[in-house]
Amino acid sequence: MKNNFIENINDEKYFYSLIEDLENSKVGFYSVGLYPASLAYNCAMHGKSNNILLAPREDRDLLGAFSNDVLSDMDNEIIEKIKRMGHYSSEGIRKSFDLKDLLLECEMVILASNSNHIQDDLKHALKLRKTLKRENVVLGCLVGSFCIDNKNKTPFILCNKYPNLAFFTGFHRHGALRNPNDSFTANFCHPDALTALLGARILNQLSPKIQVSPGVHNIECQYIKSIKNISSIFAGFVNNFHSDKPGMLPTINTILLTQCLDQAASVSLQVRKENKLDNKYLSLKELGYGEEIIRAKEKINEKFFEKGDYTFSQLNAVKADVLGSMTLPT
Repeated sequence: MKNNFIENINDEKYFYSLIEDLENSKVGFYSVGLYPASLAYNCAMHGKSNNILLAPREDRDLLGAFSNDVLSDMDNEIIEKIKRMGHYSSEGIRKSFDLKDLLLECEMVILASNSNHIQDDLKHALKLRKTLKRENVVLGCLVGSFCIDNKNKTPFILCNKYPNLAFFTGFHRHGALRNPNDSFTANFCHPDALTALLGARILNQLSPKIQVSPGVHNIECQYIKSIKNISSIFAGFVNNFHSDKPGMLPTINTILLTQCLDQAASVSLQVRKENKLDNKYLSLKELGYGEEIIRAKEKINEKFFEKGDYTFSQLNAVKADVLGSMTLPT
């Protein structure tokens, strides 16, 4: 799966035209659930540009993820802005954008489907992207949970099958993106440094309250999000069971975080060896990483063996996501 903004880095004319027009680049979100709708609300509330397009699933309402109580508290002017993000006029009739529209209009399309739909949506998007001759549109996902292979009923993470699939991840509490005083941090992850950098820049300009950093990873972060979904269940039990012993909570939550990072590190080492992922054009330090590579070694019978790749652990928004989901707000 090819998934880069620039297929040929030596095509200077295309490269510079993309860079010069970066501030006009559009991001599309397909399958508008709670997160994309909240993100759109933040962009409508703070952003001056109109660089985000929304396409709900067929027969779904654009703002259907919000309850009637939440909708009643929203600003009507902002709701109208969101509706404009998800519709266009054709012969005087207002129509909803669909996946085809996003691929034609946007430089990046995030498939925001959950694990029930993400496999089919990605296959459809890849086929559609090729048909439309829009293969420089970068595809990404939000989902951080295990998928199931229907043939042999085994679990897997999407980036195992598609190592170049981008991944947009960050942490926010429910309602934070709709709070005019709140802000939000996230990572746009991709194994290619240039794609990660450009993708983060495009997402970062959607709203002044959203700070997106490039992360040169994807499978690792998806794996962490998957483990986090399980760990947060344990954390919820711990928060209830040990509510009278507050000293226990940081210890247990730290153990859960460490398990997330350790398991993702072993997956990272394996995936990077299998797929020979490397960065030819940009140093990780140029993207804000403290170190190019952080790897653990284990000594067995006087010999050292690589145990895990912890390079991704420098992504603060990912760690904040895990810790935030394990900690009750005070």
